[in-house]
Amino acid sequence: MIRKIFNCLYEAVSTAVILIGVMFAVLYACGIRPYQVKSGSMGDLLPVGCVCFVSIYSDYDSIEVGDVISFRVSEDMLVTHRAVSVTEEGVFTRGDSNVNGDPDPVTRENFIGKTVFALPYIGYMLEELHTRRGMIAVMTGIVLLVIAGMIYRRTR
Repeated sequence: MIRKIFNCLYEAVSTAVILIGVMFAVLYACGIRPYQVKSGSMGDLLPVGCVCFVSIYSDYDSIEVGDVISFRVSEDMLVTHRAVSVTEEGVFTRGDSNVNGDPDPVTRENFIGKTVFALPYIGYMLEELHTRRGMIAVMTGIVLLVIAGMIYRRTR
């Protein structure tokens, strides 16, 4: 009975890991990149701790008022805000929770793409994985999965 439970659990975990890996590979191949939301400027739409998925194949010229777009404001800072006006000068944006709009327009040069969808709370997990404790947990999980795989093959 315990062997049967272990085998089912191993198959479920290994299948989930493979499916998540395949999902991210397909998204990446389709030009969709994940970005962690670190501020509350977009309110309930993109709360802190969620991950927004941005299509880098979005065309700058197709941006319309109301689109949620991502752009670089510096080498190491990315922002995701809503387009509030499209002018010859560029696209002006504002976070849904912000009173004032962003000071500089988004141009073709700093535009990254449009947000396609978002997943809540995933950002917190990703942030934790970048810590020493998170890395140890990942390595431990991999070792345990390999050991479980060896046990699984022996019990079949």
